[in-house]
Amino acid sequence: MRGDKSYVWATDMYASYRGIWSRHGVLRGITFDGRAGEVTALVGPNGAGKTTLFRVLLGFLVVDRGDCRVGGLKPADYRRTRGIAYVPEFPKFPSAWTGRNVLGRAVDLVTEPVEREEEFARALERAGLESPMLSKDVQKCSNGVQRRLCLACALVGDPDVVILDEPFAGLDPPARIALRREMDSARRRGATVLVSTHNLTEVARSADRVVFLESGRATGTRDLTGRHLVSGAELEEEMFSGR
Repeated sequence: MRGDKSYVWATDMYASYRGIWSRHGVLRGITFDGRAGEVTALVGPNGAGKTTLFRVLLGFLVVDRGDCRVGGLKPADYRRTRGIAYVPEFPKFPSAWTGRNVLGRAVDLVTEPVEREEEFARALERAGLESPMLSKDVQKCSNGVQRRLCLACALVGDPDVVILDEPFAGLDPPARIALRREMDSARRRGATVLVSTHNLTEVARSADRVVFLESGRATGTRDLTGRHLVSGAELEEEMFSGR
């Protein structure tokens, strides 16, 4: 499954969460790849393993068996040395921090001093928020504003791997358009973009490939490149009919 363009891949990978007395298996022999310069959408029912897969790719969860690599490295090593853009489903921010505080900290952590002013301006543009909103306590902002800030922070420095967990949830139409634009920009510069979402309309618009997950396994893929634009309903019928 690993072609020349594959930058992220897993082969027969198992992963579980361990409790005090038991282990809960989530990924059960999943094999898939994410390619450079493409948007790969992970689609499946709740509990299929999408977020757990992302935790493995970020190096937060160690696999039980099988193999997984990001840019040729173990996920934790890649994240420490290269960095991964990650937007979780439920972003969390420090108490009493404003949007400007959050963006400024993200820039300080990633960029050299001589580049910070320019990178901060890019982060502000990506966030797409008016000055009064950027001066508010982030925890008092709407879910959509928090997601826009999280995305702007994650993309500081233009990482080669971008992971988006339900990024369209809670976004208004202008924010969805802006998110699609950022995904396309990352794709065009050669990044590997992985996105999980239940919004099949956005998948049809944005993704190059779709990987269907069910019960911790990748049960099929759909190549959307070179096709006429399909609707979310058509994609849903194509992927889920007979299941």
